[in-house]
Amino acid sequence: MKKTILKMMFVGILATAFTTSCSTTLPGITKPTDNNSILGKWELDYLATNDGKSLVDSFPNGAPYLNFVSNTLLNGSDGCNTLNGTVDVKGNEITFGNLASTMKACQGVNDYAFNSKLKGNLKYSISDDTLTLIQGDIAVMRFKRPTALQGTWVLEEFIGKDRSAKTLDQRFPNKKPTVTFQNNQISGTNGCNNLTGGYLAVGKTIKMGNIATTRMACDGVDEASFNERFNATNSYEISNGKLILYADGVKTMVFGNLKQPR
Repeated sequence: MKKTILKMMFVGILATAFTTSCSTTLPGITKPTDNNSILGKWELDYLATNDGKSLVDSFPNGAPYLNFVSNTLLNGSDGCNTLNGTVDVKGNEITFGNLASTMKACQGVNDYAFNSKLKGNLKYSISDDTLTLIQGDIAVMRFKRPTALQGTWVLEEFIGKDRSAKTLDQRFPNKKPTVTFQNNQISGTNGCNNLTGGYLAVGKTIKMGNIATTRMACDGVDEASFNERFNATNSYEISNGKLILYADGVKTMVFGNLKQPR
């Protein structure tokens, strides 16, 4: 009899543990099961508008995103307010239900353009970690899996305006410039002086803000060229573990991954 009671207690404990474990997986940000799954978080990379503004200018408070908790549940942000509601994903079609939103007012945010696209029945496609929403035959929005911009990066390639044949060691003989992106704040060094400031990244667009440096003098360090190129950066990409910065479509710097946050 004792053995039977002990067995029943053990089974009950296992059942409780399993239920508790399962309950911790929702809601939150869902991790995708594979590259072609719509589940998980997607950050806005393109929005069809006629205003000519970049995403970073349209969403100065941060990137809008959609997080598919399941094929029927959705949460996210329009760049101002949080969104929650139902969705119906079947085949290559997606139907958005009535999404509840917080009611915060955000100046300068084009949340209307974003929300107006989340209406009715749309088609979608997924390729190379890119989610495209299609209305009729027009791509109205494109999303990317979140990038790993946050972390510390060390300079590996520098293309200055002077187009000189100087090597990286010749430009920065003391130490290589490094930059850390974390929670919209930048810190690091330009090879001589420390730098600090802010940044906003939406899609592939990035805007640097109020970059300040210390005032130490370093002979032979091309920090002026670095500062000019870094402040002019307005887009980026991460490819094969490298962070590539661009100024008006021109590649200016390539950084290697030094350390990513855990």
